[in-house]
Amino acid sequence: MFSFLFKRGDRSTRSSTAAKTEAAQKVIEQVALKASNQQTAENARQALLQEAAALKNEEAAITFITQTEFADARLQAAQLVQSPQGLKQVLQAMRNVDRRVTKLMQTRLDTLDREQKTAEQAALCLQKARLLYETPSLLPNQVADLDRAWQLIAHPAETQQQEFQQLREKLAQRLSTQATLQRSVLALIADMRQWNQQYKTETLAELPIETHTVDSLAMQAQHAEAIMQGHMRNEEAISLPKNLHVDFATEIQALQQIIQHLKQRVTQQLARQERHQQAAQQSAIELDSDVSELPLDAQLESQLPPPVKESQEKVHKKVVKVAQVEDAAVKQQFLVALSGLETALEEGALQAAMDCDKSLRQLDFKVLKISAADNSRLTQARSELGRLQGWARWGGNVSREELMKAAQELPGLSLEISELAKKIGSLRARWKSLDVSAGPAPKVLWDGFDVACSAAYAPVAAHFQQLAQERQCNQTLALDEIAQVQKYADENMAENVQPNWKAIAQYCQQRQQAWRKIGTINRSEKKALDKAFANALERLQKPLAEQQQYEIARRESLIEEASALPVNQRETLEHLRQLQQRWQEQAQSLPLARQDEQKLWLRFREACDAIFAQRKEAASSADTERRQNLLEKEEVCTRLEAVLTAADLSENALVQSVRQAHQDWNKIGMVPRAAEAQIATRYNAAVTGVQTRIDVYHQQALAAQKQALSDKLALCQAAEASLDLPTNAAHDGETQRANWQALPALPSAFEKAMRSRFDVVLKLHANGDTAAKSAYLSTLENNRTALLHEILRAETMAGIDSPSSLSRERLQLQVEVLQASLKAGSAEVGSKQQLLTVASLPALMDDASHERMQRLILAIDFQ
Repeated sequence: MFSFLFKRGDRSTRSSTAAKTEAAQKVIEQVALKASNQQTAENARQALLQEAAALKNEEAAITFITQTEFADARLQAAQLVQSPQGLKQVLQAMRNVDRRVTKLMQTRLDTLDREQKTAEQAALCLQKARLLYETPSLLPNQVADLDRAWQLIAHPAETQQQEFQQLREKLAQRLSTQATLQRSVLALIADMRQWNQQYKTETLAELPIETHTVDSLAMQAQHAEAIMQGHMRNEEAISLPKNLHVDFATEIQALQQIIQHLKQRVTQQLARQERHQQAAQQSAIELDSDVSELPLDAQLESQLPPPVKESQEKVHKKVVKVAQVEDAAVKQQFLVALSGLETALEEGALQAAMDCDKSLRQLDFKVLKISAADNSRLTQARSELGRLQGWARWGGNVSREELMKAAQELPGLSLEISELAKKIGSLRARWKSLDVSAGPAPKVLWDGFDVACSAAYAPVAAHFQQLAQERQCNQTLALDEIAQVQKYADENMAENVQPNWKAIAQYCQQRQQAWRKIGTINRSEKKALDKAFANALERLQKPLAEQQQYEIARRESLIEEASALPVNQRETLEHLRQLQQRWQEQAQSLPLARQDEQKLWLRFREACDAIFAQRKEAASSADTERRQNLLEKEEVCTRLEAVLTAADLSENALVQSVRQAHQDWNKIGMVPRAAEAQIATRYNAAVTGVQTRIDVYHQQALAAQKQALSDKLALCQAAEASLDLPTNAAHDGETQRANWQALPALPSAFEKAMRSRFDVVLKLHANGDTAAKSAYLSTLENNRTALLHEILRAETMAGIDSPSSLSRERLQLQVEVLQASLKAGSAEVGSKQQLLTVASLPALMDDASHERMQRLILAIDFQ
């Protein structure tokens, strides 16, 4: 209704030309200023780039990066930052400022992290290599695992690579020494077996033995023992397989037994020869004594007396008898070997037949005179042996060809890896058994069979290689797991750290589960890794177990307190709830082992259940009290419902009724459980209804306040607008005061500000000073721009739409308002204060400004 006060088109027309000129001048100045700023910025940029290029050390570069505002200069200076501390410092400072510098710092940190992890893995491998080099018993598979672990490391440092190569060469030298030592021991055992087989055959054949042969064999045995003792003094003797020691001891013992047996035979043989010689010498002496009396002419032999001839015949008979005994022993040996050959041929035992034939071939048939029948038997037996050997070779070759064909067909059968490995092993075992029964295989067949088995074994070897790599990876995971546990123990078991026992217990359980989930590890490393993990985890579990014992004692005390609570006291339930809460807190702070936790909890629950059972017996007497409480609460609901239907109650009376109802409701005890929800719903509905009426009163009061502010603002503007009217058109001051007094009072701050503005205008009207009025009118005109700015600020703070022509100014004010809200407090308080500033600012307003002001008054709650 005061819209005529804001129509001042004449003044706007007069100032439009000046405003346009002033705006054009401002645009020109802004363009010039912008060009100057761009040139200044370019000069500053070039200077900073030169300064960044002149930097020499990292500290200066970090300081320069954190202080400069030019991204290119920061990026150039960032090239000097290399240390981890400097990279982290620059990354933290530039994270939300410069993406390029942040990316460069993060990339370098990632590179350093990878290099550090690589160095740690290489250090672990080097440590393992040193331990292997110092290990007395070095195994080839341990060195192979070490090589695979080193191959998994990507780009190790040059120094670590050189150190590993040196250690690897030392390990290779030790393995070479071990292999040479094993080959020497194996060769020595093979020689001893050959000697045992040779002399064992001779012993069984009961052949004559020379003394020097036994002595030579004894010297060979002593020499073999000396060589073995020298091997055992070697540093790598501990790496020899235990079966080699057993085999050597067995062979040397067998050789010693053969030597003892041969010595006994030599002794017996010498004794027999000595007896024969003594008999021959005695016969010769007797013959000489008889012959010495005979004539020397050989032709006179016929003239010898009969006693001499008889003596000569006796000597000849004795010599023939000794030769016959020896020939009989050899012939008996021949007959035994021949019978064994024929028996073996009848049974089809080719190997036994070959052994007997070997024994027969060792006899001297030039000395041994065998009969034609025996010769025929020997020829027939050897012919049969040759036939069997031919059939055995033919059958063996056929079987070998079948084995080779079976090996060649294995890749196309799509067998499981385990089954394929078993079949290949079975084929090779059968091939080896044929070497005993059918003789050695032709080289062509062996080469073909070996190539076929190797080709069929390729997927098995690849599978085993994959399993080995998996075991190596699992070993690396196990080492990482041990390192993590050790690091966690170092961090949480330090003297100046208060342990979080719950987190430690959970961590121990998680690590144990993670350790069990780790796959297969090499057997040579499994035991050591398990022990290392157990030792690392024990640093946490041992103090944790002590703390758990302390917690068990605390739980025991809670059980005792619960058992000692009196049943009939009112505070018992509260104390019991406190004990239960303490129990839960203790259980959450440090969980015990499930068995201990379950036992203690059952005891505690039994104590609590005993109290509840005893109180339940006395609970029946409380039913009457609950019913009485229900009646009292129904009475409270009835009073509230009566207040709700009353039409003549004020807002304060409604508030007092709700407050009194809350007090009465809280004083009343519990009601029967069946009616608890119903009475609570009835009470809440009544309270909600009364509160709704209070809210309506509040909204009406707020609308009245907003209307009063709008009307009082209109009175102030009307009084200010009447200052430039003729004196006789001025309003009566008493009438205006009466109109003011007729309006409702505003909040104190608004009432004071608006009243002050209104009194100033009335005072100017009362004085009638034209100069003062003109000055105040000038102030009103000059405050127009400030008023528009403050209205825009108020709209920005209150979130009200502004004219589209003011979008740029509004954007700037939004930034300012946001910064001010972050510093000063909430946005609601700021908008209320801004509305007070706008309302108390004396200035002339046009229709658009008046409409914007009305929207502000309606939108802002200034009570």
